Amino acid sequence: MKILISWIALNNDFADNEASVNGPNYFFHKYHYKHDVHILLYTPNTETKATFLQNRLASDFPKHNIELKKVNISNISDLVIVKSKIESILLELSDNEIDIFFSPGASIMQLSWYICHTTLGLSTRLVQLLRGKHSKEKNKPDLVFIESSFSDIPRSAVLKQTLVDDKKKHNSDFLISDSILPVYNKAEKIAQTDNVTVLITGETGTGKEHLARYIHDQSARKDSAFEVVNCAGFSDELLESRLFGHKKGSFTGAINNEIGIFKKADSGTVFLDEIGDISPYMQQSLLRVLQEKEIRAIGGNAQKVDVRIISATNKNLLKLVTKGKFRSDLFYRLAVADLHLPALYERGVDDKKALLQFFINQKKNQLKKKNVLKISKKLNDFILSYSFPGNIREMENLVERLYVFCDNEADIEHLSSNIIQQSVNKSLSLKAIEENHIKIIYKNCNYNKSQTAKILGIALNTLKTKLNSYEV
Repeated sequence: MKILISWIALNNDFADNEASVNGPNYFFHKYHYKHDVHILLYTPNTETKATFLQNRLASDFPKHNIELKKVNISNISDLVIVKSKIESILLELSDNEIDIFFSPGASIMQLSWYICHTTLGLSTRLVQLLRGKHSKEKNKPDLVFIESSFSDIPRSAVLKQTLVDDKKKHNSDFLISDSILPVYNKAEKIAQTDNVTVLITGETGTGKEHLARYIHDQSARKDSAFEVVNCAGFSDELLESRLFGHKKGSFTGAINNEIGIFKKADSGTVFLDEIGDISPYMQQSLLRVLQEKEIRAIGGNAQKVDVRIISATNKNLLKLVTKGKFRSDLFYRLAVADLHLPALYERGVDDKKALLQFFINQKKNQLKKKNVLKISKKLNDFILSYSFPGNIREMENLVERLYVFCDNEADIEHLSSNIIQQSVNKSLSLKAIEENHIKIIYKNCNYNKSQTAKILGIALNTLKTKLNSYEV
């Protein structure tokens, strides 16, 4: 199919609330349209004018097919947002020949067209209209192709617009240490590709929701809603209602119409935590949302939604797929991009030191304490050697407890009995010692199984079996 795509031209397509015959979109249809369909893009605040222009073109050129497409852009001067939205639309049309009508639109829109044309590798052409010099027909503009030349140097189109204090905003409630900085750097790149779903894996308490929110805040959707739902612990009916909404009377207890999270997050982001716990029925429902990009409230009709889905789990989804407990087609749609957050015991002593100091300072301000909490050497050594099975969240809670029960210096006696007992049980267990040792060697070998097995003096198959049992 041959497609023409363009923005409406607010300054030229309209005059006194009427479609002007001098407008670029009108002139294209009058003199140069040889396409199967014209996709006319507009922002939410220009819908009335877009509809008026579509009707005028349809009236004057009844054989021409014009389709309107609303693009949720809150700021047409934001290059990251505009480029992300245009990129998503073009990728959806990737099987077609696409003529991008370059003339209509603001400068950022035109720049975004050019970036997508030169980097996506699609069958696109940039065209524009210029004042006619080669036609005998009065007022007929010339159709001009904008040519691009390419070098052999690899290209990239990762864009970023950063305020001076942007990093401070993201670090005020969370410490992005050196060990997880590469994960956040990847997340920043993912954020700029608007149509990509993300799967975040990691143990409970490693900061998966914060990473999801970071992706949202760095993306073109940052000015829209970020909605969170924990999928664990809900029945199918309750989870379906929470996600998609329901109509009054659609089931027992449905006394009002309720809007679901997907509708609330339209043009924004939905974060599905504990995705590995959903039932086969809900897996099918989510798959339909990803395939059709529409939802159906319980007892209601289908509605189109524009959301990015970020999901998270502390389970090994691939293992669940092999066991037939999680749909493979859903897994691969959720995990177009995947990110893993390491457990705290994997991040090393330096990270523990940095996080401990970070939470000491943070909790002082949050709890409005006059003095900074002091940690005895004995307690400090204990904290740095403790495995923290609850990860960052457990360390945060530990520091908060110390502030509650200590006036001056905190010591071992101020820890909860659960942490003391857990530490004793963990440290005295031969299995726990072996597991921790193997994980440390595996990490030091840059996750090379053959090298790890050689250093440990065990068979490669034995190592693989143990790593699988640890869900590494």
